[in-house]
Amino acid sequence: MDIAAKQAELDAITWYHEFDFGNGLRTKTHCAHIEGHRRLWRFIESHLAAVDFRGKSVLDIGSWDGYWSFHAEKRGARSVLASDDLGQNWSAGRGIHLAKELLGSSVQVDQQQSVYDLAARGQKFDVILFLGVYYHLHDPFHALAQIRHCCHPDTVVVIDGPITEALRPGAAVYDLANHLCEWLPTTGALEELARATYFDAAVAGYLDPLPDPPHPAPPPGRLGWRWRLGMCLDALRGSRTAVRERLDRVLPPPPELLPLPWRRVVMTCAPHEGEVGLHHYRPPFGLGAYDPRFQNESNVGRAA
Repeated sequence: MDIAAKQAELDAITWYHEFDFGNGLRTKTHCAHIEGHRRLWRFIESHLAAVDFRGKSVLDIGSWDGYWSFHAEKRGARSVLASDDLGQNWSAGRGIHLAKELLGSSVQVDQQQSVYDLAARGQKFDVILFLGVYYHLHDPFHALAQIRHCCHPDTVVVIDGPITEALRPGAAVYDLANHLCEWLPTTGALEELARATYFDAAVAGYLDPLPDPPHPAPPPGRLGWRWRLGMCLDALRGSRTAVRERLDRVLPPPPELLPLPWRRVVMTCAPHEGEVGLHHYRPPFGLGAYDPRFQNESNVGRAA
């Protein structure tokens, strides 16, 4: 192997996770705030230590560069499907293939698999990893319903993502313009979502984020003449945008614009069969198949 050429190939890829392939070959992550990400990866790995992967079939949803797929294989998984939808992320998708080559891995890769179409595969898995995905989805209920259809009675589902407790219990926030977190639930809302899609959920642990570096405070006293002159000129031009930008530089943001405090949660879920009080009518996406009240009714609308 030409080590220099292979390292150049690695360097040409946009990586999220960090890999050490030996022989000096390493990936260079492109994510910002790397120490916070490393801390998150250690947090997830510590909770995956409680999962028995030996001889199991594993589905890794939103696998990206395959870090957790290869982790499951290393832990003894019999088979691993690394699924992703390249139309929904900024990665070109080459990293997982090169990592698979360098690791001599047997992980199966499907990068055209939407989480909303999982049931169409007609497969059941022993372990399902749903790590760092739900908060980027427009319809997390639909996604978790699809995951439920990929479960047999003993399947273990591991979920990771951000939650906030700055809302009333059971509430969640949609912010589709925020591509770092389009859906932010409270713990109660995430547990309720799991229950509504016929899972029994248990929180395994929380991880608080590292504090952001302090922002420099504006200098005390009067604003300088250059700022005042610029503000006057912008006002004379009638440029509301320029005026607002100048004000934003010196005024603190209003409370409603501040980001909600959040932390990461790892939650483990087991498939539930039986009545779920959240549903007074037959639930969508074929979920009535798991509730004796609706099993004799037509499962119209099931994505299978």
